[in-house]
Amino acid sequence: MAKKPQETREQRASAFPKLCAAAGLLPTDPDAALSDADLVRLICSDCPFYKEGEDEELECGAFMLLRHLLRAKVVTVPAILAAVRTGDER
Repeated sequence: MAKKPQETREQRASAFPKLCAAAGLLPTDPDAALSDADLVRLICSDCPFYKEGEDEELECGAFMLLRHLLRAKVVTVPAILAAVRTGDER
């Protein structure tokens, strides 16, 4: 059986290309307040169901949960970006 080639860091991050592209727009200070636009960039940008400008007042369960965890500081923007950039899929 042939071995699967090793993925590069960029290939692993490609599951979230829009998030990685928008990383510079997100606050890196874990204590910084997140705007609604930040939350959408972080949570929705790579979702196949998200269409910018369409039904943005509707929130899915994943968005509500992640928003709560981010605002409660259970997870942080830097932690999410680090996991995405290294392909951490625990």
